[in-house]
Amino acid sequence: MRLILLVVTLALLVLSPSCATLPATHARPEARAGSGEFRAGAAKVDITPMPGLPLGGHSIEGGVGYGVWTRLWARAIYLEDADGEPLVLVAVDLWAVPAGLADAVVERVRSHHGLTQIGRAQLLLAATHTHHSPGNFSSSQFYNRAASPKMGFDPALHEFLVHRIAHAVASAATGRRPARLSITSAPVAGLARNRSTAPFAQNPEAPLLLAANAALPPCPDAPVAAGAPGVDACRAIDPTLTIVRIDQVDGQPLALAAFVAVHATAMLNATDVYSGDLFAVATARAEAALGRARGDGVDPVVALFNGPEGDVSPNWTTQGRRSALALGERLADAIIDTAQLESPSGGGCGRGLQGAIDSRFARIPLAAQAVNETPGAQTAARALPGKSILGGAEDGRTRFFKRQPEGQTVERSRRAGQGPKRPVFPPALYNLYFGASTTPQSAPLSIHRIGPLTIAGLPGEFSTIMGMRIRLALAAQLPEGAPRPILIGLAGEYLSYFVTPQEYALQHYEGASTVWGQYAGTLIGERMAALAETTDSRVEGAAPFKPGSRRSFALRGARAKRALRGLGDQLASQLELDADAERPRLQFETPAPSWSTPIWPQLRVEVSDGEGEWAPFLRDGAIVDERGVEFVTFPNAIARDRWSFTVWWIGEVPEGLRLRLHGFGPDGSERCSAAFEAGQLASAQAVDCT
Repeated sequence: MRLILLVVTLALLVLSPSCATLPATHARPEARAGSGEFRAGAAKVDITPMPGLPLGGHSIEGGVGYGVWTRLWARAIYLEDADGEPLVLVAVDLWAVPAGLADAVVERVRSHHGLTQIGRAQLLLAATHTHHSPGNFSSSQFYNRAASPKMGFDPALHEFLVHRIAHAVASAATGRRPARLSITSAPVAGLARNRSTAPFAQNPEAPLLLAANAALPPCPDAPVAAGAPGVDACRAIDPTLTIVRIDQVDGQPLALAAFVAVHATAMLNATDVYSGDLFAVATARAEAALGRARGDGVDPVVALFNGPEGDVSPNWTTQGRRSALALGERLADAIIDTAQLESPSGGGCGRGLQGAIDSRFARIPLAAQAVNETPGAQTAARALPGKSILGGAEDGRTRFFKRQPEGQTVERSRRAGQGPKRPVFPPALYNLYFGASTTPQSAPLSIHRIGPLTIAGLPGEFSTIMGMRIRLALAAQLPEGAPRPILIGLAGEYLSYFVTPQEYALQHYEGASTVWGQYAGTLIGERMAALAETTDSRVEGAAPFKPGSRRSFALRGARAKRALRGLGDQLASQLELDADAERPRLQFETPAPSWSTPIWPQLRVEVSDGEGEWAPFLRDGAIVDERGVEFVTFPNAIARDRWSFTVWWIGEVPEGLRLRLHGFGPDGSERCSAAFEAGQLASAQAVDCT
């Protein structure tokens, strides 16, 4: 995430009270009698918010979510061992998961859904890190000021996300049934590249990783960063895709949990739509394959979790929708192949997982903490970004890069723990606007075991080698032959970046974004290894909830009229659509949506049987609807009581079929387009679906 704390931002910033609310209080989970068998359930819930919210992750360079290309989802997998011990893995299409959101979801599933067997240690809630999701829902003032193009905390958005994510967890728990797990891994070639090869090359492990990846194809243009000769960016990564397949006891696939490390930034930042980026493309395609394998009509779930992706970029040629489609399809094909979804034998993949579930959780302080690796070393006393963040990362330079390039260091450190970092602004000025109370001061860490498998939740973006060091420390505690530990980044809190001390010394974007200093990543690794050894899970209340000043970002009034003027042409250009192309479309009115009602219309393509009956149109065995990547939806008129939506079908229209678009409004109303065939433009005006 491009944490661009600019002079202009500080100049416009108005100091406001912290508006703290009482934090959640977590009771210990209540033990429940087990069923005597392993059980699992899965569910997904749409979390696409109201239009008009600033997008999170690109700071002032980000866009606004005026429309939708792909829906945002919360995907939950509920696991329960034979003794009744639960573990819930949830992947959400958000740029980050703040600690207050994770705490509130636990409170909601306990108080509203009766799942008192779930405590903070039993929930691993992680973001996919799409930068085309809303910002402004953090539990800390700092990220509500700095992570999106507009400042403030939207309480309606926060409550909406808590409600929807908790609903996904409850639905997954309700649908649990006897199940079995299996795990397998395979490399994915051509998906990602290291975007910061010069810092990467400073690590003593770099030659070993490059040698291990020698069989991977090189980057097509063989990029070589200054100071890193001989380092191919497409080999300076961890290309591992790990799949945990959840099957019913009869061998029918129930859900997939997939783990890979890559930034979800194939899309260009200046694109004003909500989108899950390449992760949305991958999951939609993989879920279609899972649906074909299941064959029972139940909505399939493929939860895709990100890993140590701090220095890993998608291997795009030009950022945009085309690259997101190409890379997402590549990842989806790897998921399908690795999970053996289309194998005639079916019935799981790789190694079976058996055993009890065990979860451990702790919050550790970050300020001025000693590390064991280097005598006398410690983390910084206060969080402080470096000046090199102003120009952005290698795959997303900002308008300020020429004036503020990477590599800005000082010869003599004046702040203990911050090492050679040149501060983004004079510390006194920075602390005036971003005092200690505005920034998270602790890191939640979690370790989860499913039999021999270890899963760790990391509270931010870790570089490839920093992740490797943590994984090796965890693996050293496991018996020989245990599966490779899985690291899930962006889990339970967002604390920006964590790099190795060697990478930090160069102060590229990732090192400058490591706000707690050169040993912050080392601290997390040491504390994570200690947590894995302990038998006590210390959940000492919830994290502080200090989001800062409140405001509402949802479109309304004069601001909505200005935003919608020319929006269609704007989105067509941003999404690389031919402005003059004839594409099927539908325009219809609905009652004004709200945070408590369905917001965006449901959509599908239907095909005529020639005798007056209509049925859902299938592509590769999956219904073409809003759950996929073939629709663009945006409001074209907003009034107090009525809204009008425009829908484009941007998928390939097959020849020789009579088709129509079918829309379902938030009030349950249904409207359709006029029938059309390939080469015809469907009338935008809606008609009755008769």
